[in-house]
Amino acid sequence: MEEKKTPASAAESAAPGQMPETAMAEDGSNRRKFPTVGDMLAMLGIALGAQIVVGTVAVVFMIFAGYGFDFKSLEPEAMGKLMAVLYFGSMSLTLLGLLYYRRARGGRGTWARFSARGLNPALLLWAFVLIFAVGVVLEPLLRLLPELSLNVGRGFWTILSLVVFAPVFEELICRGIVLGSLRDKFGVTTAWLVSSLFFGVLHGQPVQVISASVIGLVLGYVYLATDSLWSVMILHALNNAVAYLAMATGHGNALLIDMVGSGTLYVLIYIAALALSAVSGYMMVRTLRRMKETEKNPSAA
Repeated sequence: MEEKKTPASAAESAAPGQMPETAMAEDGSNRRKFPTVGDMLAMLGIALGAQIVVGTVAVVFMIFAGYGFDFKSLEPEAMGKLMAVLYFGSMSLTLLGLLYYRRARGGRGTWARFSARGLNPALLLWAFVLIFAVGVVLEPLLRLLPELSLNVGRGFWTILSLVVFAPVFEELICRGIVLGSLRDKFGVTTAWLVSSLFFGVLHGQPVQVISASVIGLVLGYVYLATDSLWSVMILHALNNAVAYLAMATGHGNALLIDMVGSGTLYVLIYIAALALSAVSGYMMVRTLRRMKETEKNPSAA
């Protein structure tokens, strides 16, 4: 009669360095479960919770410092420093929380990829122009939404927050953890779309949710095409640098239609931006389809 192996005996008979079959099945099932819709909502909750915790600490500090709840009384440079500290604290807490949650839910493997291929000047230039093109295309919709209300101060600390902290943390989270985890389970297309929406929702205000979601499509595509966070961090930093310059010169909420005096010129610019966005969108979708087929049939690559 053939001896029936118990889990313990199966583990003992496994080759050195090889995971027992029962453990492999358990580990594999965990990977298949993560991430679910609930996981995505939980990760957004972690980000929101981190902001609440850090914001509460800041309010307590302001009260003890004698400022009370009147943050607007701060000078622009002091506001910039405060916001930079708050942002660094909340995003650090978010990143650590998401990494812990990912591991607890069975997420494994590389979550942040860096490669010299990401420094492709032609690709970065195309993506940088496309970001502004889609911004122009979205203008008619954005004009219908409440105006963006955002006070991040001015000066060195604001620049540090927008041009260094934001690109690093948000790309590690949205393109690294979120897109990477979704790609392992659902493939490139779903990961591209959902991670872009996650990126948009993370920004909170309606105008930013829409614009950041669309920009996230460009950033997500570049990350998938280059397999490198360097590329998207650079693009993100350049975009935020331009946004800071516009804000510092009093044009933070200005739309192109308000800045261009000629209606004819605006229409021509809009048509060009729409054409570039449409062609680029088609090319991105087609490339992602090829990536998807390659992942299904690695031998055909």
